[in-house]
Amino acid sequence: MVLGLPSDLALVASFSAYRLIYSYADGPRPSLARLNAVVKGTSTFHSSITTVLAIYFLYRCRLQWAETGPPSADGKSMNSGIKGAITTSGPKWRYPDDSTNPLLQTRSQLGNIITAIECGYLLQDTISLLREARLRLRLLQPARESTLWSLLEHADKTLLAHHIGIASALLALQYYIHQDRERGIYIIVQFLLMNGSTPFLNLRWWLRTYHPGSAMLCLASDLAFIAAFYVARIWLVGWIIRGYGKSHGYGNTWEVLFARMRLPCQVGTGALWIANTAWWLLLVRSVIKRLFKELALAGRAMRTA
Repeated sequence: MVLGLPSDLALVASFSAYRLIYSYADGPRPSLARLNAVVKGTSTFHSSITTVLAIYFLYRCRLQWAETGPPSADGKSMNSGIKGAITTSGPKWRYPDDSTNPLLQTRSQLGNIITAIECGYLLQDTISLLREARLRLRLLQPARESTLWSLLEHADKTLLAHHIGIASALLALQYYIHQDRERGIYIIVQFLLMNGSTPFLNLRWWLRTYHPGSAMLCLASDLAFIAAFYVARIWLVGWIIRGYGKSHGYGNTWEVLFARMRLPCQVGTGALWIANTAWWLLLVRSVIKRLFKELALAGRAMRTA
């Protein structure tokens, strides 16, 4: 539990702190508008902090590896370098040997703490999604009893499934951290850089909610979010895979994904990339449709003027 204790404390602190923040949405007369404002503000704060912490952690790891050689799981230096051997016999001949790969074997209290903070936030944000569904139920069907199924009917099912899936994975990671058995913290923190697109999402929501008449600002926020989403949630996946490939001397990203990575990694990474790409294409489509609609309305207004 040498590395596990700080992570345990960080998980409890994160869960408690975000519960306190979300409590500001409570009051004698809770409202959806107030809850959404608190959720969006908290989301922006959390995503900004975790993105900065992730960048700092990754940068510090690279500096450490450049100066002293990357540390192994037992705390010794792996001066033999980052490139691992490829197994060429047996049923898993195509899998590389990652037993000394620092991208997977590096252990860090800071990295563990960052994942614990993310886990605590996601747990509280999942609860907030259910609270939002309960408020909707009370507004639309005040006589109906609040059961799990009735809440699911009024909840954002896609976002709820997203939160439950990632929070469950991070909780499992915290269990391994508690037992000092965690691996792959460096790559996991790399994936947390996806939080970098969230402030742009919330800025877009804020402008469209409180300044819907500012067409140019709304369009600028749309374009900024499209770019941020692409970089943080699509390009990032390829960048992480290329980094892993370089650690074994591979040059082709898709070769690494489909021919060299283990099946769970292939399925998980591939599904994530496909889902993010699909969401990005839907986003681009919705922005283009909105733009053409606004241009049509502007043209109609000019003709009738």
